[in-house]
Amino acid sequence: MLHDKNFNPSILKTPMTRNDLWEQNYSDIMDFMTGQKRRPSKHRLEEHQMLNWLKYQKKRLAQGKMAPDRIDKFQKLLTVAEQFLRKNQYAYTHQHTNSDGFYGNLFDHPANSHEEH
Repeated sequence: MLHDKNFNPSILKTPMTRNDLWEQNYSDIMDFMTGQKRRPSKHRLEEHQMLNWLKYQKKRLAQGKMAPDRIDKFQKLLTVAEQFLRKNQYAYTHQHTNSDGFYGNLFDHPANSHEEH
């Protein structure tokens, strides 16, 4: 094949660096969330790779192992992801009571308190 006069060397793939792969995954997930208006789902096999990458990066960030040049960019991705919380997550992310006395989190309701009176 290399000696074929019609051979085009540009068809050979150059290996991706870790940084290239990180950037590609970042772009894929950002494009997915902005296009689909939702986060990758654990219920769809074709989205597992994106979901696993996102969870792994969150873990690295929490452990302080993420490269400093990626932190701001990843924070932007998390900000976009926050826009697409499932509807039933509202009560767990907004801890407050409204004028009707509704508690945002059932565990915070006084009736669910396990403290001795």
